[in-house]
Formats: sequence, structure tokens, C-alpha cells
Amino acid sequence: MDEVDSGSILINLVDGTRQPLPASVKWSGTIHDGRAPSEWRLINIDGSGPAELIKGLTYFDNLFDNYTVIVNSKGYEDAAWMPVHISSAQPTAVDLMLVPEDAHLNFGGASWASLNSIRPRFAQILSAGVDNASDRYSNLMEQNRGLVLACLLNLLTAMSQITLPSERTPLDYYWQPIWDDPQFPTAQDRFFAYADKALVDDVVKAGKMGSFSQEKDPGIFHPGATLSYKQNQFDVTNVQLTFHQGNAKSIQGPAGPVDCVVAEPDIDYYKDLLSHFFVEVLPNKFTGELTDPRTAYLLRWMAAKQAGQDFNPLYTLTV
Repeated sequence: MDEVDSGSILINLVDGTRQPLPASVKWSGTIHDGRAPSEWRLINIDGSGPAELIKGLTYFDNLFDNYTVIVNSKGYEDAAWMPVHISSAQPTAVDLMLVPEDAHLNFGGASWASLNSIRPRFAQILSAGVDNASDRYSNLMEQNRGLVLACLLNLLTAMSQITLPSERTPLDYYWQPIWDDPQFPTAQDRFFAYADKALVDDVVKAGKMGSFSQEKDPGIFHPGATLSYKQNQFDVTNVQLTFHQGNAKSIQGPAGPVDCVVAEPDIDYYKDLLSHFFVEVLPNKFTGELTDPRTAYLLRWMAAKQAGQDFNPLYTLTV
């Protein structure tokens, strides 16, 4: 095969702490091109440690160059990514996270003191409107095995990395989380807050510019919602900002009164509505399970790495 007709993939592996996979960990995997299963070339690979360069992959110079990479290792959950678009010019890197089986949430790097030091805006938001923010935060580490806090940290981190048309992030607006209200319950897959209603206009502009997509009839999946837009930057784990404009009030903010509406941020595993409905909503409906923030964490980390970004919600997944 001529050099011009081949490409390569550099597989980078980390564990649930976002650190390189130990050199002692052996793993295996498969790679296939973007053709139909009856036509694709399936390559089996064996490796160990954090990196492996796979050479000699067929380069088609079309959509068949969208490869799929799947890696598995004993004691770890499988990891995969697609599409990995190869080039004949240079290796294409794919970053995968292998999370240990039965891993638990580790908030060692996400204490209240750390939050105030490393992510002060997060602490300000979680302190808004309450006197016992540090105690509430500590309780969240224990509530539902820490899944609610993991969801909050996922969403705050993801929103802090979104640039809206105003050149502000969603977190640059006023937010006051809603606690202990059965109409707007904080859960492992979403939270509710009173947010500056100016955020709504900024998100709508983002929709017109193409960085967000409007979800029609938002009340179907978000009862009581009037408006909903989903980020479309990644193939997975985009932030969805849903607004309940019928629930509005003025709140005294640090600089004076702020006209607010209820905002409901969440993260879906999948980008398109059809995949979200059949692969996420329906299974959750019939099993009673909600979107798992641990899955959102590893998918968002991998998606961000593919986009040249880093996703660090401060917690990790460890045995």
C-alpha cells in the first residue's frame, strides 16, 4: 500500500481520574472503517498502557475514513469513539477513558474549599439565596451516592465552557438554584434555578447563529417549559438550556434586582432528538433510571478532547 493511501490512529487512554492508563494495564480493541459491516476491514489490536499508534489503515479520501475505535480491558468498562476521521498527512489522535468497573465518585478534589479557590463562580452560584451553602454542599456529596452533586458539577463545568453571542458564558448571568421545591426538584440529571431572563435572549441569538438548536414543543420532555435550546458543538453530551418563562420573579442580586425566569439545564447523551428519545429517554422511562452523570462525565471528556478542549468537573471516578 502506498504511503499516500494509508493513515494511522494514535489511541490515548486515561483512567477515571483523567490520568494516563498505567503501563501495567493490558487491553485489546478493534478498529474498523466507515463502510458497511459486510465490507469494512476489521482490525484487532492488543496493547498496554496509555498509548498505541495503529498504522496502515486504508485511506479512502471520503466518508469511509470515519473509523470506529473500541477498546476493552479486564476490570474496566469498555470505551469507544466514532467517527475518528483519519488523514494520510498525519496520525489522528483519539482519547478514550477507561473507567474501572464498580468505580465510585471521588470528590477529593472538589471540596467546598477547593471550589471557592479553583472555581469561585461555582461556589457563588451554589451559595446564592442560602445561608448554609457549605453544609448543603457537603450533604450533596452523600445524597443519592453523590450523583446529584456530580450532575451539578458536570453542568456548571460544561456551561462555563460555552461562549454565547454576547461573548459571555451562561454562568456570567445571575443564577440562584432552587432547592427543596417539589415542582422543580434537583436530580441526578438536571437542576432548576432562577436565572437572569437576559440569558434567554442570548441563547435565542445563539440558536439563530447556529451554535444551538431549538427543541420544538419542549413541554413534552420538560413539563411546563416554554422554550428550549440545545448546544450542538459535540456529537454527544451537549448542554440543553430549557426555560420555564411562566415562572418568573425579581431577585435581589449582588448589584441590585434581577428579573429572573426558571432555567432547567441538563445534558443528553446524544446530539439528535431521535437518538436521544430511543436510546436515552425510552430506556430511562421503562427502567426508571435517569441519565447517569458518570456516563455524561466520561462521554463529555472524550468529546471535549476530540475538540481540543479539556473537561474537568473536579471529581473523578475511582475504585
